[in-house]
Amino acid sequence: MATLLLTAVVVLAAVALVDYRPPPIIVAIYCVLRVGDWAVRRLVRRRARTPSSGREDEPDTDRVHMTALVLTAIALVAAGALFDSPLPEFMIILIYLVLGVLVWATRRWARGREPSDCARRDDERDLDRAPWPISGPIGRFGPYGLITVFGATQWLCLLNPLQVVESVRQVVGNATLARRLKRSGDDGRGYETRVVYTLPFDGEWLVVNGGSTPETSHSWDVLGQRFALDFVQADEGFRTHQGPGTRAEDYFCFGCEIRAAACGIVVRVEDRVRQAFLGWGVCDFTARSFLGNHVAVAHAEGEVGLYAHLVPGSVCVAPGDRVSRSQVLGRCGHTGHSTEPHLHFHLQDSSDVFRGMGLPVRFSHLVVDGEAADGVLLSVGHRVRAREWGNRKVSAEVGLGRLG
Repeated sequence: MATLLLTAVVVLAAVALVDYRPPPIIVAIYCVLRVGDWAVRRLVRRRARTPSSGREDEPDTDRVHMTALVLTAIALVAAGALFDSPLPEFMIILIYLVLGVLVWATRRWARGREPSDCARRDDERDLDRAPWPISGPIGRFGPYGLITVFGATQWLCLLNPLQVVESVRQVVGNATLARRLKRSGDDGRGYETRVVYTLPFDGEWLVVNGGSTPETSHSWDVLGQRFALDFVQADEGFRTHQGPGTRAEDYFCFGCEIRAAACGIVVRVEDRVRQAFLGWGVCDFTARSFLGNHVAVAHAEGEVGLYAHLVPGSVCVAPGDRVSRSQVLGRCGHTGHSTEPHLHFHLQDSSDVFRGMGLPVRFSHLVVDGEAADGVLLSVGHRVRAREWGNRKVSAEVGLGRLG
């Protein structure tokens, strides 16, 4: 809270000294979202202390943003003292983004130099992502280039009222879920699903993001997507496309059939989002939904699977349809907030995308890193492919019979 108050004081001082008057609605929206996000992350971390280490599982994101805001405000004060005219809006945004990247890089460097005597968890994996190439032409600038471009263009989402509404709904929903988490004291990691889930695609895929712990999850503080997984197809060098990567057809997974992970009933469909910008790390601020085209299927009582970022026009089911295991729902695409074609899949306990608590899903009848497995929690770095069912029809009937 001290950092938040300091930020507010310095920003107010900067506005008074520099005499800069940004568009009030943009500032109001951004501040509400940033403060709400900070508060929710703070609450979630209080419920996610690591017993073995005695300290909080604290992601860098919120502290980086807050520190960058403070430094940006200080820079504005300095600019007001040195220059007669206020800085243009684009320059202020650029200063904020550059400072954010520098703070993030500094924190990572500092953490890398800290000794760690904490015992390694059983569910943590030794994974070096340094050799993983970044897709598209933006890859030549490395991860910092992608972060800078995607972060810069995310600001433009404030000009899209549909995405602003979604962002507000996500912040409000996350706050509601955080209160649930505080009351229950259960982070959900021990949840056992009511039905058997199989991989929602054919062939070999790579888990490029996600997991079931704070260390492996890429969205642990977004409670609805806490256990979300991002899947791509990649070669042995972890390349996900051929050619320059500026066309969707260059990507190995683009257009692949996405299938139902279990029997169920379709409860939500979106198929009107056009393909996102590709190859240069630009966030699609024009999309009508940052989820992109997606299908939500109620696989059991309190278990809804979300399949997101599908190809426009490829969704072949409608709300109310009953689907069987492995039935095609759509095709893997690149829509919404996506940096490359991939499948986003997660399980939650409500059909409301923004108010459902995320649930871990154990996949069965699959091969993980070359070994047959059942009931496994996947995480980033796993290469997976489905095993054939002995009798798909019988399996489908069993899954449907267990729907609440």
